[in-house]
Amino acid sequence: MKAIRLTRIKHPLEMQDIPVPEIGQREILVKVKAAGICHSDAHYRAGISPVSFTPLTLGHEVAGVVEKIGGEVTNVKQGDRVCLHYLITCGDCYYCASGNEQFCAKGKMIGHHANGGYAEYIAIPARNAIPLPDEIPFEQGATLMCASAT
Repeated sequence: MKAIRLTRIKHPLEMQDIPVPEIGQREILVKVKAAGICHSDAHYRAGISPVSFTPLTLGHEVAGVVEKIGGEVTNVKQGDRVCLHYLITCGDCYYCASGNEQFCAKGKMIGHHANGGYAEYIAIPARNAIPLPDEIPFEQGATLMCASAT
C-alpha cells in the first residue's frame, strides 16, 4: 500500500510502499477515505515534538470504511463507515476501567506512537471505531476526531 511517512526529522515526508498491516482478533482494518492534517503533524516533522520512531506514518485524524474485522470484533462490521479515535489504550488498567482512558499509562496516539492514517489502510483496535453517519462526509468525520475530542 502507499503511505506518506516521516523518515527523517526536518525533511520532507516521503511516499513509500509498505505492507498492508495485519490485524489481531480485536482489531479492524480500515480503508482510509480521509485524513486531516493537524498542526501537530507539522511539529513532528519539524522536530518540535519528538516521535517514538521513524519511519512513521503520520495522521491521527482518520475516517474510512471497515475493510476487515478480527475474530472477536462485534461492534462494527465490514463496510461500516467509521472515524477513528486517535488514542489507543489498554482497556484493562484502573483508568480505562473507570472511564478515564485519557490517563492510560500504556496509551499510544496514532500518527505519533503508532502508525497513523496517511496511508491507504490502518489497523486499529475495534474499540477506537466510531460510527460515521452517511450524511457526514469522510473529510469532516476525520477532523472531528481531533478538534471535537480535545
